[in-house]
Amino acid sequence: MPDLERKIAGWRQRMAAGGIKTPAVLDELESHLREEMEQQVRAGANPVRAFEAAVRRIGRSDLLKAEFAKIGGRHELRPGRVVGIACGSFAVLFSLWVAPWLLTNPELSLPQRIMGFAAVALTLFSAASWRFSFKYLPVIRSRRARTMAALLCGLATLAWFCVFGNLLSSVIVPRIFQDEDVTGRIFVIGLSLLWAMALAAIFGAIAYGLEEAAHRRMGKDNYV
Repeated sequence: MPDLERKIAGWRQRMAAGGIKTPAVLDELESHLREEMEQQVRAGANPVRAFEAAVRRIGRSDLLKAEFAKIGGRHELRPGRVVGIACGSFAVLFSLWVAPWLLTNPELSLPQRIMGFAAVALTLFSAASWRFSFKYLPVIRSRRARTMAALLCGLATLAWFCVFGNLLSSVIVPRIFQDEDVTGRIFVIGLSLLWAMALAAIFGAIAYGLEEAAHRRMGKDNYV
């Protein structure tokens, strides 16, 4: 609804004029405003009255500014970033720990090294994508929805490790121990772990990127 969007844009401008200048803070306040409006509409209010009630519920810009001053600029804990950093850091640290072995072990063949380094490269790229992936991910205005998306990424990572652990113990290890080449056994296990970490890093990058997309682009788009 264009009229309602103009009202929201005007409210945002009043917030900025009242002293709340940080775009990320304004984005978060607008997200709260829209969530409150959505609740009012579900309760039976028309959109205009829902907007007015949401504005009253959030409060004046001067009071909000005072509240932000009290917390001294502390950053809010965001589930998407927590999940992204946790998954990405664990995967990157493991991959960097294994990577030197891919270089120094003389018994590995060229295809084996390529497969190993491909997994390491994918993990590192997923972690580095935190700086730009938000440009290509959808903007989720609702903080509740973003939290759910982050939790789903975290649960997907845990589920994948559970599946991978079962595959490792019931399929991969029994098969490779049929081979008498000890080095080949170790490599297959290590390579499997590297690719498992790569998928964990991808889930982490998605969680982190969705959070960044919401805070960097929410003010430019007109999603409700």
